[in-house]
Amino acid sequence: MTAPSHVFSSVRGRLPKRQAAALADRILKSEKRRLPVNIIFAADAYLEDLNRRFRGKRRPTDVLSFPADPMTGILGEVYLSVDTARRQAAEWRATLGDEILRLVCHGTLHLCGYDHHRTTDAARMRKREDHFLALIHKHD
Repeated sequence: MTAPSHVFSSVRGRLPKRQAAALADRILKSEKRRLPVNIIFAADAYLEDLNRRFRGKRRPTDVLSFPADPMTGILGEVYLSVDTARRQAAEWRATLGDEILRLVCHGTLHLCGYDHHRTTDAARMRKREDHFLALIHKHD
């Protein structure tokens, strides 16, 4: 049995921490991954710093995933900007919770080897995202 994923937050407010960990764990189980992930909710400034340092882009982003050395006991870390998630939720007329869960799903799938640089890969990743997000809404 895989250890449960953990959520850490430097952002105040009601955020779907328990649901985010449960979603990540469901994805990991389905994708036959044996290690959990750490999910970190942060502000735009933190994601902008990570994006600049690791991707050379001087702007905030919604989600970044970093694989970890298996010896650490985790598959990797998913960093999520709550500020950007809030803006995107408003833009797409979604709840903040739904947008956060979409980003957790996206970041966790990256750690499972999915990517979206090519059209065929993006379609495959989007199909998996839709599958897992539909499961969440089915159980609401």
